[in-house]
Amino acid sequence: MIEINNLTCDEFISILNTVGWKCPSKRLLEKSLENSITVKYIIDNETVGMARLITDGGYMGLIADVIVKPNYQGRGIGTKLINKLLEQVKEGLHEDEEVLIELLSASGKTDFYRQFGFKDKKEVVEAGMYLWVKNKK
Repeated sequence: MIEINNLTCDEFISILNTVGWKCPSKRLLEKSLENSITVKYIIDNETVGMARLITDGGYMGLIADVIVKPNYQGRGIGTKLINKLLEQVKEGLHEDEEVLIELLSASGKTDFYRQFGFKDKKEVVEAGMYLWVKNKK
């Protein structure tokens, strides 16, 4: 079962921990959830997967944090999560409008995203980049 915009901070943390990704503070995660469209996948009352779309509310969005717990990978859950996020975006558009959706792909997962029509950014820019900024007070 998929739920929209009902992902809790504790579920977010739990899922991040299963794949060993960096876990920001709970305060920052709560702010992230407030500013995202989220989908989560539930099996037997357990949240086993999540994805979120960060959006400016206009023409741009960024898909981030697409995670399925390792024990549940390979069952098509990630595909269902991405399809649901894209469906949510389409529902908010008027006729002939379009939105640019970008994403950050985990290493080795680009082929997964190509099935939805995503293209390598190298067609328009040299490379995607990132930086973690930390306050060391």
